[in-house]
Amino acid sequence: MPELPEVETIKLGLEKKIIGLKIQKIQVISPKTFIGNSQEAEGQIVLKVWRRGKILGVDLSGNITLLFHLKMSGQLVLIQKSKIKNQNDKSKFKNEDKFIGGHPTEDMLGKMPNAHTRVIFTLQSQEKQKSRLLPLATSHLYFNDQRKFGWVKVVRSTILSERSESKDLGKLGPEPLEKGFTWQVLKQNLLKHKNWPIKVAIMDQTVVAGVGNIYANEACFDAKLDPRTKVSDLSDQQLHLLYRGIIKSLKDGIAHGGSTRAHFVDPQGHKGYFLDYALVYWRDKHPCKVCGTEIKKIALGGRGTYFCSGCQK
Repeated sequence: MPELPEVETIKLGLEKKIIGLKIQKIQVISPKTFIGNSQEAEGQIVLKVWRRGKILGVDLSGNITLLFHLKMSGQLVLIQKSKIKNQNDKSKFKNEDKFIGGHPTEDMLGKMPNAHTRVIFTLQSQEKQKSRLLPLATSHLYFNDQRKFGWVKVVRSTILSERSESKDLGKLGPEPLEKGFTWQVLKQNLLKHKNWPIKVAIMDQTVVAGVGNIYANEACFDAKLDPRTKVSDLSDQQLHLLYRGIIKSLKDGIAHGGSTRAHFVDPQGHKGYFLDYALVYWRDKHPCKVCGTEIKKIALGGRGTYFCSGCQK
């Protein structure tokens, strides 16, 4: 599942490419995926791209916002055709520019739309035409989802002005990379789940927004905490180490362009290889990079959990 670093990387990429573009048309292929009236967003201009936890937001003119949640297998593929600069060139567009983010599948590199495309957004440049030989550049943003858990929702922007009024955003915990997130805030939220294993607790989106399975594993390792430890058994010193581990793992994920190593592409066009740098996640039966102890994998809260018994005692 794409987590905070992956969604943040998508945000950084899209805000460089779609702000100022007009949503000319929205084609809803899977009605269950799109919530709300798509016509409300058509004809509107993209003003801002933002993220809250794992939710991606796109603010439009006309007091409209599009919300995207990739869930387990969602992905966004933007195919943008650049307009030529030479007016004497008879060809209309330069080569296609492709931006890819989200759950990795082989077909996300191929022709679009594909069998898993649920919604297609047609976007158009608003630059003035200097010649009839230079049509406005058109881009397509494809929302793909194999398992159909992800969704796109159109809402009024005013509803989102107060987080508490938003059904999708109101219950989310603090943003871990914002100044308001402190180890004391983390402690207060975790104590609502005293008997939960610490790794399961920090994945609760009401405790802290955006932390999923990958970065929860890495945060526990960085804090040298056994992921099975109950919240009530943690000292303040350990909670502070966990707080630092959450922030470090998320920042490392963003720095390396996300964790979906096969196909994730960051804003500079590089594939995300965070898993090459991960210390425990997906490394079961491999030696720990710190102490050499074999990494173990167990099931915890229904999710694969990786840890080093040598470092995380």
